[in-house]
Amino acid sequence: MLLISVTNYAQTSASTSGIAVQGIARDDNNSAMANETITFNFKIYYKNPAEEVVFSVSESLTTDAFGVFSYILDVDPTTMSSFANHILFLKIEASGQLISDESFKHVPYAVSANNGVPTGSIMPYIGTTAPSGWVLCNGQSLTTVNGSGDLIALLGGNNVPDLQGMFLRGTGESPVNNHDGPNLMDTQGDENKAHKHGPGDLETDTEGDHNHTNGDYDRILKVTGFETSGGQDTSSNEVDVINSGTLQPSGAHEHMITSGETASSGGSETRPVNYGVNYIIKL
Repeated sequence: MLLISVTNYAQTSASTSGIAVQGIARDDNNSAMANETITFNFKIYYKNPAEEVVFSVSESLTTDAFGVFSYILDVDPTTMSSFANHILFLKIEASGQLISDESFKHVPYAVSANNGVPTGSIMPYIGTTAPSGWVLCNGQSLTTVNGSGDLIALLGGNNVPDLQGMFLRGTGESPVNNHDGPNLMDTQGDENKAHKHGPGDLETDTEGDHNHTNGDYDRILKVTGFETSGGQDTSSNEVDVINSGTLQPSGAHEHMITSGETASSGGSETRPVNYGVNYIIKL
């Protein structure tokens, strides 16, 4: 007895519980195969142009008195994202015979709701486990993640970007200040714009009224000649030791800052006020 057709009682549907499939198993005389156990092979795939399988399972099902069989395809939640990006087909086989190979039919609103955002979209998320159809941007490998083929192709590699501790910035040149953001899927290090500080209100400490004596030495001399018992010596570069004067106080005064730097302050980076989130990326 060969299965030659499956007639859907109701539209195949996708939900958080899986994909419901229902049909009638018939033999080569087109008679319903009642109360029989049949092994079905279910495969969901898209064409690229060869078949790219996103889900497959084999299951032994027993038909009812009318030949009807029902089954829920327990599809991994991440596979559901494939509905947003491809025309998917469901192929059903049994005993080596092809029973059905048709594309899923979508209700227009359901397509829109399922699609949501395109592959590669990044958004902030306050959970610690990514929802269905998304993965955390923590540098993880996609090689074992179902339905990640399109994202791998978009990234040009097997790992999602690691955005832990990162801010996002648009790539290209800013129309406001003509400064460049990072290249697409690249990063920029932290940086402060080059600048200088004016004197502002910096002041030195006031020293007060004082002179610059040095122990027993508190006199100032001049070289215009000096008085001796034999007269006045006015030759050049002779120090006048008789008429030396007392160092006068300098008066209260301040000193200009011409070099050096202010004391260090602040932390290890420049950052605005922020709120912690995880970034997730769409499969």
